[in-house]
Amino acid sequence: MAVSTTDPEALAAALLEADRAVVLTGLRLGGPESLDLTHARGQWAQRASLEAFLTEPSRFWEYFYPTALAVAAREPGPAHHAIARLQRSGAVGALITQAVDRLHARAGSPDVVEVHGTLLTVRCERCGERYGLPEVGALIGAGDDGVPRCTTPGCAYPLRPEGTLWGEPLPRAAVERAWELAAEADAFFVLDSDLRTAPISLLPSVPLTRGAPLVVIGETPTQYDRYARMVVRAPSADLITAVADLIAPERP
Repeated sequence: MAVSTTDPEALAAALLEADRAVVLTGLRLGGPESLDLTHARGQWAQRASLEAFLTEPSRFWEYFYPTALAVAAREPGPAHHAIARLQRSGAVGALITQAVDRLHARAGSPDVVEVHGTLLTVRCERCGERYGLPEVGALIGAGDDGVPRCTTPGCAYPLRPEGTLWGEPLPRAAVERAWELAAEADAFFVLDSDLRTAPISLLPSVPLTRGAPLVVIGETPTQYDRYARMVVRAPSADLITAVADLIAPERP
């Protein structure tokens, strides 16, 4: 039976007992996941889907580009910096995230496994050229139909986001790496993920089948709460920051 706790010392002890602790973070670390980005009836599912991209590209970019700009404007929070400190200290061995904002990397986390990709860059599927959001905005404005196209000489192929669109599979390499890390983990920590979307929602089952402890932190109940060693029904930011202060305090 899971133990409910908000004691940072207990969570710090669980981390330090592990040799290969793996952390999975959700779309919005430090708070609940955005329903609009995860719900089948939300704007994201309707206007940023693979179907919308293929059938209504102008309408797709009209919605996607300002949404991506809003994501790009986010700054790393205390929880992002805390996890990076825990990684540098060796207490966290690997980090998997469902976030698409690259905030973990900006906070200093190395080798982040981004299972949904990122919204901050787009690519040409014909020639492989990649573009940042400022370039994309200029290309949208330059086109007659509001669709950005590749500027490689002789290409002009419509661009697409690096991130996973609603209705398409997650990046295979990232998912396979996440599965490998879960299989190697001797402790698995879930921070602010609803664990509702397969295949990532199945990740905690991998360490559980090997008897590795599971810790779930977040406001929303998950299907794994009953199997977890510890459950914290609260946003992760304050708690994981307190844990990092115990294990890897910031130097003045």
